[in-house]
Parts: sequence; C-alpha cells; structure tokens
Amino acid sequence: MIRTENLCKSYHCHTRHEVCAIQDVSLHISKNSFVVLHGPSGSGKTTLLNILGTLDRPTNGKVFMSGEDITSFSDISLSRLRREKIGFIFQDFHLIPRLATWENVSYPLIPLGIGQKERLEKSKVLLEKMELGDRLDHSPEELSGGQQQRVAIARALINNPKIIIADEPTSNIDDETSERVLELLKELKSSGTTILVATHDAHFEKIADVVYKMKNGRIE
Repeated sequence: MIRTENLCKSYHCHTRHEVCAIQDVSLHISKNSFVVLHGPSGSGKTTLLNILGTLDRPTNGKVFMSGEDITSFSDISLSRLRREKIGFIFQDFHLIPRLATWENVSYPLIPLGIGQKERLEKSKVLLEKMELGDRLDHSPEELSGGQQQRVAIARALINNPKIIIADEPTSNIDDETSERVLELLKELKSSGTTILVATHDAHFEKIADVVYKMKNGRIE
C-alpha cells in the first residue's frame, strides 16, 4: 500500500542552521495491515505521518502509494488522492468550532459535490456507530474530549478511505475512551482498511502487525 525510499525532511526554522526532522527513512506498509510508529516526542513521527498522508513533501526521497510514485504529484493531484484514499485522525481533533457535529463529520464530502441531505444521512450512520447519535446538532464546545475524538474518527471514515492515518489518537482522552478508539481501529482493520498510527501508547503495539521504532528522525 505504501513504500518509502530514503525519505528526508529538513527545516531551516528562520535560522542558518538546518534541522533534520527525519533522515533516510525506508519502510513498507502492506495493504490491510496495522502499523505503529513508536518513539519519544521529537523523534519525527508526526513529520513522517504528514509526508505519508501527503500533507507535506519530503526534502529528499520517494513515497510510493499503490505502486505509484506520488512524490512528483501536483498539489491538485495530492489533494484528490487525500479525498479519495486517506482519512486523518489528528491528536488535537481539529474540529471546526461553529459547525454542528454532523457538519464536522460530513465536511470532507463538500468538495465532492454531495448535497446536504445525503451528507446528513451519512453522518448520522457514522455518529450512531460512535454512540453519538443524540449529538448531531451539538457544537464541539458542547462535547467532552472523548466525544470530540469520536467525531474526528467519524470524519476520517466518511469517505470510506483505504488508509487511516492517526497521530496520537488517544493522548487527549481518558482510558475508557482510549479502549473504545483502539477497538474501533481494530474493527476498521478487520474490514480491510490499512491503519497507520503514531503513538506513545503501548497498548497499540500489542495488536500491531508491524511496529517501527523511531529515534532522532530515523527508523531503528
């Protein structure tokens, strides 16, 4: 599903000194696998996720997705790829404050030209699965951290993505909700989705097919 060759990402950070976030990263993620990136803060996990999810570009190296070299894709082509294949679960949820829960979930459908009625119906189905069927019209501020994370997961699933990329999906929620998130990701994997998670949570390692350990921007 995803393969990388010698990925590097450098930043200058408004100084003359170059900072290497990741260096010489080569990995292989099979279709329908559960892959965990594990490592301390600052090890390069988020940078690598952003590149694999096409939110950022490497300084050097290549990324292949479903056999295609996507490194040279235009921004428009990468945007289309994200819409069609990838669902994101962010550490800080990134919900839109003034939108209702169902609107947050269905927001990725708007660029696809899907009408409001269909967006609402699709959102309802997912939110009921997340045990949030009675929170359709609530704003993010009216939800707990765990509820917001489940809304973020529903949003990631709205396009039936082939790949789910999750950055520390349990870091801002309680233990009970963390277990629920873990179970949801396991269910997605069993239904054919490829899962890639960056986390400090050791529970993920117990169910992963592959664990990549990161340190100082490199795969150990």
